[in-house]
Formats: sequence, structure tokens, C-alpha cells
Amino acid sequence: MELLRVADVKGYVFPPSDGWVTFLAADGSFKPHPKIVAGSKKGLLHYVSAEDHGWGFSLFENGKLASAYSCAWDPHFTVDASKYSRAELERIVPFSDSILLQEFEQEMRPAGYTDIVGSEVSKTFARAMGLEHYDWVAYHYIERDFRFARERRHDVIVVS
Repeated sequence: MELLRVADVKGYVFPPSDGWVTFLAADGSFKPHPKIVAGSKKGLLHYVSAEDHGWGFSLFENGKLASAYSCAWDPHFTVDASKYSRAELERIVPFSDSILLQEFEQEMRPAGYTDIVGSEVSKTFARAMGLEHYDWVAYHYIERDFRFARERRHDVIVVS
């Protein structure tokens, strides 16, 4: 909550789970918010899974990029693993699951769209990191729930 406040960004915050606090920032794009990254003093994982477009992550420590990966297929198929570092992932996230990370690594360089159809590599990565809130989680979904069915999100805190 403090990261959002310091960055002066509205958002929603889930309760802590397995060493992570999931939060969704307003006006977010598919890229990390510079003010949130700059304000972070610990490990910060920006995870995006847009099933129609692509997925990826950026892991920061003390505001600096430590490891990143992206795979996109809209409008063109691209994979960028040039900033991926398993050593940094395991150093910053010591509770990560090495078996699931190995599974992710075996699938992280698809040759084309047909290699990813039906693949759940993004979910494998999320599980390897111990993330609980990663499936169908987006700012606009939570915002809609708060507008029309607030009781569905009784555990989420609004930061405005």
C-alpha cells in the first residue's frame, strides 16, 4: 500500500500470501510503473499474463532490473529472454520452486505461435514464484467487481 501511496497511484491490494503481496495499479500498462519501481526497496515482481497478447515478467531489486522475460504474439511473435537470470531469480526469491523453474526454462523459447497454443508456461512460472493471485487478475476486473459486486472482493484493500 505504501508503494502505491508514495508513487501517488490508485490501486487494489490483496492480502499477503506466500511471501508476496499482489497489487494492481491504476493506469497501468503492460510495463512496470517507474515510480513504483523506484520506490521499491525489496524484491518487486511485475508479472503480466494477457492471454490474447502475451506474457512476461520483470523482477526488480532496489529499483534495478534483476531478471526479465517476455513472449508476445500480438501483433507479431517475439520472445525476449536476453535479460533472464535464473541466478538472480533464485537469489531474490529464495523460496522459488527450482523444479517448476526448470520446467519454465524448457518452454521459454518457443519457435512460434503454434508452440505456445495450449501451453501454460506463464502459469508454470507464476507457480514457480509462489504467486497465488495470477489468473484473470487485472485492474479493470477488480475495479468492475468493486463497482458492481464489492462483496466478491472483501479481502482486497482500495488505495486511492
